[in-house]
Amino acid sequence: MVIVSCGSMYPSSFVKSTDGGTWSSILIREDLSYDKSFNEVVDVVAKRFEMDMISKEGGYGRTNWIYTWNKKGKYTETYRTRVVFKFSADRKKVDLKTEAEFKNGVEWIKGFDSRLLSEMKQDIMGVVSRTTL
Repeated sequence: MVIVSCGSMYPSSFVKSTDGGTWSSILIREDLSYDKSFNEVVDVVAKRFEMDMISKEGGYGRTNWIYTWNKKGKYTETYRTRVVFKFSADRKKVDLKTEAEFKNGVEWIKGFDSRLLSEMKQDIMGVVSRTTL
């Protein structure tokens, strides 16, 4: 992954990255079943985003793009974000990533939103974990 410092033309929480960001891992509490932890993660994510793809069997979820993240709820055509999560095969952790894209003319510049990642990680940790990797 290549991360490039962004100038002032980008939202302050946008980090340009050639692969759309890094994964952040959250350990699942031992007393929490996979069914319960999966449902809790979906619930947290779905409160802020519309789900695009959910596979409980595969332990995967991805949201639709939203165009309102850094505009205080106002629609923007130049910045969009989404959330992706994937449970490990042993169901003991969930990996989380936020993808963001900034439109520079006609081209979408890939990256991630550091503020959104931090907030989503804290929200998910609050329902499934107390420790991160």
